Amino acid sequence: MAITSTLSAYITDVQSLVHDTSYSNWTQADLTGYINQARSDVALDMHCVRTFVTNLQFLVGQEIYNINGAVGGANVLTGGTGYSPATGVTFAAAPSGGVTATGIPVIVGGAITGITMTTWGSNYQATPAITITDTGGGTGATASAIALLNMFQVISISFIWNNERRMLMFRGFTLFQAYMRAWTTMYDGPPGIFTIHPQMLQIYIRPAADQIYVAEWDILSLPTPLVNLTDIDTQVVPPWNQAVKFRAAALALMSDQNFGQAEYYEKKYDQRVPRFIMGAGGIRIPNPYNRSFARKMAR
Repeated sequence: MAITSTLSAYITDVQSLVHDTSYSNWTQADLTGYINQARSDVALDMHCVRTFVTNLQFLVGQEIYNINGAVGGANVLTGGTGYSPATGVTFAAAPSGGVTATGIPVIVGGAITGITMTTWGSNYQATPAITITDTGGGTGATASAIALLNMFQVISISFIWNNERRMLMFRGFTLFQAYMRAWTTMYDGPPGIFTIHPQMLQIYIRPAADQIYVAEWDILSLPTPLVNLTDIDTQVVPPWNQAVKFRAAALALMSDQNFGQAEYYEKKYDQRVPRFIMGAGGIRIPNPYNRSFARKMAR
């Protein structure tokens, strides 16, 4: 397999494994479905679709954040000129059952320098567009929303305060519920601890923020499906993409009730899961000038 994979390359690999290069047993649409399911399985099993999201905003007094299709911030791409206090920011509406994100612009010298979130959005299926309007005649500003899509776990959360990056501690939901939420009201302040309720896709923080804090989240997500044959898989990357063909072949063969061959490729896939997880950290060279390292080498 190539270093990076296209949908076409994935299909060719799977066809070779299941001995069906002419689409006799499975159509292109069938194989595409199995490949995308396999990519999701790889992401769930190996935690390899990982993104470090910056410029999210903790909201004042808010403890619970819904993260199912959340929009938690915005990046200003161009500031524009001539903007007045009448300037408004509008996020595209959330799908049915969701919450539309809202925010207000930060204007310095007629240019938009930031967008302060007032409501996190939820249930978005794609990153919403942002429209900036000003009856006072401002023009030229553009911004992009920061959306958390297809995420299923949060590894860590930090935030910036007085030029210092502070890491939130993590506790499991039951422990967090028992101790950190013991009081129904609690003073607001810089957040210090968080938990996640995975089934409800909600993040809880304590204390609730006493001001807007810029946060950074290290998250795990499911990959976006590949659609066109020329689509390049930029999310399930080497070495993890090497496992996709085996899982997809197993899914195809199971659909054809060829359970013996399906089990064979499932074992091939299972062999790669721990190997790729263990090797994912790469080689780390310790600091040779560290005193504890020097003492160990001297023994």
